[in-house]
Amino acid sequence: MEPRYTAAMQRAAALALTLALTAQAGCVTGAWVWKRDSVSLPLLGGAVAADLVVTTVIASQVQDFTVGASLGTAAAVTAADLVVGCLLGACHSLRL
Repeated sequence: MEPRYTAAMQRAAALALTLALTAQAGCVTGAWVWKRDSVSLPLLGGAVAADLVVTTVIASQVQDFTVGASLGTAAAVTAADLVVGCLLGACHSLRL
């Protein structure tokens, strides 16, 4: 017999996968990896915007996620990536 997973378990697994994929490809952290101490404000803004778009698109594919849930997930993941990126030094050149 094939195991039956509840909707909550499927949603949790999809959310965990979304977070894991986004953490691996965070745009703000990626900007720091590529540019180190020369991350400019336009580059940081573009990285944040790209994070929001990519994460929203990935989260919107989760079954039963509303638009609000997708946007909320994207905002949370982007905020986490921004914090990690700035802690690593992406915001250093901005004096933040």
